Amino acid sequence: MDFPIVLALSFANPALLWGLVAASLPIIIHLLNRRKFREVQWAAMRFLLAAIQKNSRRIRVENWVLLAIRTLVILLVVSAMAKPFLESLGALPIIAGQRTHHVLVLDGSLSMAYSTGETTRWEQAKALAKQLVKDTRRGDAVSVVLMADPPRIFIKDPSPNHSEVLKEIEGITLPHGGTDLAASFAAIDRVLEASPITQKEVVFLTDLQAASWRKPEGDKDEGLKRAVANLSQRKTRSVVIDLGKAGDINRAVTELGLTPPIVTVGNSTLIRAVVRNFAPEKAEGVHVRLIVDGRLGPEETVDLPVGEDQAVVFRHTFGTSGDHDVEVRIDDDPLPLDNHRWQAVPVREFLNVLLVDGHFKPEAFEAETDFLAAALNPASDSTGAPSAIRTTVVAESQLSRLELASFDTVVLCNIAQFTESEVNSLDDYLKQGGGVVVFGGDQVVRENYNRLLYADGKGLLPAAIGANVGDASKKNESAFGFAPLGYRHPIIEEFANVPESVQASLTGTRIYEYQKLTLPKGSRAKVALGFETGDPAVIEIPRYRGTVIQVATSADSGWTNWPAHPSYPPVMEKIVLEAAAGRLAERNVQVGQPLDQSLPASGASAAVTIVTPDKRSLTTKLKAEGGVSQLHFEDTEISGPYQVKVGPPLALESLFAANPNPAESDPTKLDQAGLAAAVPGWNFAYMTNWKELSHNAGAVSRRGELHRPFLYGVLVLLLLESVLAWIFGHHASRA
Repeated sequence: MDFPIVLALSFANPALLWGLVAASLPIIIHLLNRRKFREVQWAAMRFLLAAIQKNSRRIRVENWVLLAIRTLVILLVVSAMAKPFLESLGALPIIAGQRTHHVLVLDGSLSMAYSTGETTRWEQAKALAKQLVKDTRRGDAVSVVLMADPPRIFIKDPSPNHSEVLKEIEGITLPHGGTDLAASFAAIDRVLEASPITQKEVVFLTDLQAASWRKPEGDKDEGLKRAVANLSQRKTRSVVIDLGKAGDINRAVTELGLTPPIVTVGNSTLIRAVVRNFAPEKAEGVHVRLIVDGRLGPEETVDLPVGEDQAVVFRHTFGTSGDHDVEVRIDDDPLPLDNHRWQAVPVREFLNVLLVDGHFKPEAFEAETDFLAAALNPASDSTGAPSAIRTTVVAESQLSRLELASFDTVVLCNIAQFTESEVNSLDDYLKQGGGVVVFGGDQVVRENYNRLLYADGKGLLPAAIGANVGDASKKNESAFGFAPLGYRHPIIEEFANVPESVQASLTGTRIYEYQKLTLPKGSRAKVALGFETGDPAVIEIPRYRGTVIQVATSADSGWTNWPAHPSYPPVMEKIVLEAAAGRLAERNVQVGQPLDQSLPASGASAAVTIVTPDKRSLTTKLKAEGGVSQLHFEDTEISGPYQVKVGPPLALESLFAANPNPAESDPTKLDQAGLAAAVPGWNFAYMTNWKELSHNAGAVSRRGELHRPFLYGVLVLLLLESVLAWIFGHHASRA
């Protein structure tokens, strides 16, 4: 649909319009110099009256024509001095002789990769941006901003060098992420604030995807309001060019996960992908393929209902240790960037778990960790395969002398108290993505735990330890059961759909004594398992890049009969795996999030090479930070696998993966009213026909200038007045 171009006449120097009063001068002069007749009777009067009556109508018309021309000359001269221009909805009011600062804002969200025929919306936006630059007037300046998360300013200072601007636009690549609306408007505000040019225009080239223009919340919403208010105060013209279309079809792989989260050699791994149909109609016969290390694996064919998630499950056994690249891909559609999802999977020979015993005894099943070690490292699992977990048991006194980085999970069982150096060591371990599990017990010094480990909610423990509940010495008088809380947490979710007799092995457990755990207000922690009393039994919380799990009761049979129940081994295994999952999570990030990895301190300043999904090789260095060598790499705007190679002395290679935000796959778009609601108080012009704009952008901008046509008109009228005056005078002399 073509958009109408509505024009309005305005003036750059409206005060000069008072000069239009001068247009009355020819009329006044004409009135003052009219011939005054005196009646005189004489013999030849009748002949003169006859002649006058014959020519009076012609003379009157000639005088009025000359008067009109002379008046119009004055009107045009004064109007030209006032610098008139035509405003249109398609362009900033262009004032002749005054420079304009054009800020071109390109939508850099993933949905701009949507293909409409032979071109994508991103290519359309770049083509239109370049056309707008070519059609700007000489002397106008241009800035370029990418609306993304985070936004990027490619040209901040107003650039009158249009050829360089065109090169910069050509070199911009589309990120595979979303947008930060408030931050993008703040970036535009900074560009305009630094501009010395008074007349400003901001042109947004966007598909108006609802996810990209969602209204921010909290402090970000206040920031957006400030930026919009500044646009208004600077009298900046805003134009939104809508490149999108309602009703677009799209299918996407929105989730990819592994069970168990820690993968070991020779054990079957469940790979679960979720595919969603965002189209307005059902999609039938969609092929879903598993690709491991670039090799095509099994394939499933599914039908996708409208607006629903469809889970697709594969099983795969990894035969070698090391990092592996797992990809799930579906058939192509107009938005191909979300048709696959990756997972970087570090495969281990086994999971290395450290058990720290606070009450170590050599006799069988007398130490704090004996039941736990037996549960985690049996001779074989239920299928007869060797256990994927290897345990190392040490006494409490050895904790400070161990290099924790070599373990995937550290389990602390009934440790009496900690030193500050031990707490710092655990902190560094969590920064490297390790997992810590803390069990209670009769030796725990509550004041020490709360001061050093909880630290008013700022330490590694998620909850403060209160008084003990129950009395293990009086087992017949106090006993509590577990509350599974709907089996929602991954640690116990496997019990959700099993017979009640199996569930009873968990819910029938008796706890005779436990520590009352209290979470701080607003905590991010999740309660995985509770007690019948309403108190939490197992709490999980992320700390740094690792995970901490706090258990309110003991790991042995001192406070509970849980070790004797069949639910104990699988739940303990889940707890250890869940704690260790941080090292897998740090390998898989969302597009735009940094790649972070903590490595041994000996690697400080080591050179690092990162090979991106589009085969660029970028370099950086490790930095010493908090007792570790820290990798921090921010250029993850492209989805796919990233190869990281750390040089000597560490000489390590690792694989990361970046995936787009699933919300960016939803093609739902805003209309003009929806955009106004998303950005309240914003005064903008809205357009939809980008092709007509690209063809007529020059004509629209040049249409504003009227002073030159007015001056040309004055010249023509002066010539015309001279010619007509000569002709009319010639007639008068003949008469």
